[in-house]
Amino acid sequence: MQSCLKFRKDGTFRIVMMSDLQESAKYDPRSLRSVEVLLDESDPDLVVWGGDNCYGPEIKNEQDLIDHLNIFAALLEKKSIPWVHVFGNHDYDASVPIERQQEIYESYPTCISQHTDESVHGKSNFMIPVCNQKGEIALAIWGLDTNHKVDELDCFIEGGARNKAYLPNRPGGSGDWGMVYFDQLQWYWNTSLELEKIAGKKVPGLMCMHIAPFEFSTAYANPEICVREGNYSEALCGTTINTGLFSVLLQRGDIKAISCGHTHNNDFDAEYCGIRLLWDACVGYRCYGIDKLRGGRLFVYHEDNPIQFTTQMIRTLGK
Repeated sequence: MQSCLKFRKDGTFRIVMMSDLQESAKYDPRSLRSVEVLLDESDPDLVVWGGDNCYGPEIKNEQDLIDHLNIFAALLEKKSIPWVHVFGNHDYDASVPIERQQEIYESYPTCISQHTDESVHGKSNFMIPVCNQKGEIALAIWGLDTNHKVDELDCFIEGGARNKAYLPNRPGGSGDWGMVYFDQLQWYWNTSLELEKIAGKKVPGLMCMHIAPFEFSTAYANPEICVREGNYSEALCGTTINTGLFSVLLQRGDIKAISCGHTHNNDFDAEYCGIRLLWDACVGYRCYGIDKLRGGRLFVYHEDNPIQFTTQMIRTLGK
């Protein structure tokens, strides 16, 4: 298991998640400034890149990806901020195999991303433990890779997934995007059990992914009950198939919040069945979106009660 990150001496740990940068070396200067502002104002101990970290159609080869990361990852490297990432659908659009992309990401000195082996779908699955001042594991930061397209299910669905599963009427505007697979749920469950054994207790966690689980659509459809604050003006474009992830998280009982990207006009903070469901709009300026919503989501945890946390959006427009 990876060595622990540490809570600060004041007992806090600060995480910022930024999604949908959707840039290349041909970047919009506003996107670079957006990341700079987000880092300055959030003062994070860990940065989570929440998917669509590049604009895949403009990444034609490895050098294109390296040139892109040398611009944007350099902002984190310069400040020596540890960072991790999950992949989004546009990362899979790049003309570089996802396995090689993972290797390139992990080559950066302050990137502490991990990856699962060939037995588990998706490359950007990770678990990062965070220790308190006593050296005890008090918090876990998780990432799940939501893979690419519903077409990947063609081998399981006679007649093709797009024809049979991607129907005209879909709850919450669910899209033709990828999903979390059962082997990923097994990996989470087994890793969570191992973490509990090491820590001597269940470790509360934040789980980050690009495309939202099915249950986000339930919260979205019941805003007067579930949504605490924020914008929910865009269809969620979540997974077409209910993968069972949320049920597994409820049964394990350690994940207290799920944070997602993918759609750019949503930044709501909701709660469903005791788990916080969060969105972080988008940090990039080249992709579609509402400029006043652009930015990222800050989480602040306290080591004396890591089950509770505060969270807010950090806006970057005009700063």
